[in-house]
Amino acid sequence: MQSSLNIFVEAIRQLIYQMAEIFPKVVIALIIWWVGNRFLMIGLDLLKKVNIKGTKLDEQIIGVFSKITLPLGKFILVLIVLDYLGIGRTVISAFMNGLTLAVSIALGLAFGKALEKDAGEIVSEVRKQLKK
Repeated sequence: MQSSLNIFVEAIRQLIYQMAEIFPKVVIALIIWWVGNRFLMIGLDLLKKVNIKGTKLDEQIIGVFSKITLPLGKFILVLIVLDYLGIGRTVISAFMNGLTLAVSIALGLAFGKALEKDAGEIVSEVRKQLKK
């Protein structure tokens, strides 16, 4: 009975130690996220105030650039936060592996669908040869 209580107390102590160790990192990561979002919004607001005289596409170009910059900036900010927490490389590696797998499957399906008629003809020829 005493040993199971000691094991429980030790487990709780380790949990509290680990939580105390990671808590400051999480707080700093949230601060990095907040400050990064503020800088991103300030940059986009400044971009929207740009006025190039003599052009009529000014607002369209700024709108398109804003639509590209905001998601890209947030993605880079997420990578920065994950890197600070020490899991950035793992996440990027898993993402790239998944992307490579998805592209490989898509290419395989595309080639398979494109060569479907030819494969059907080859199979019918093989069947004819086997019946002889």
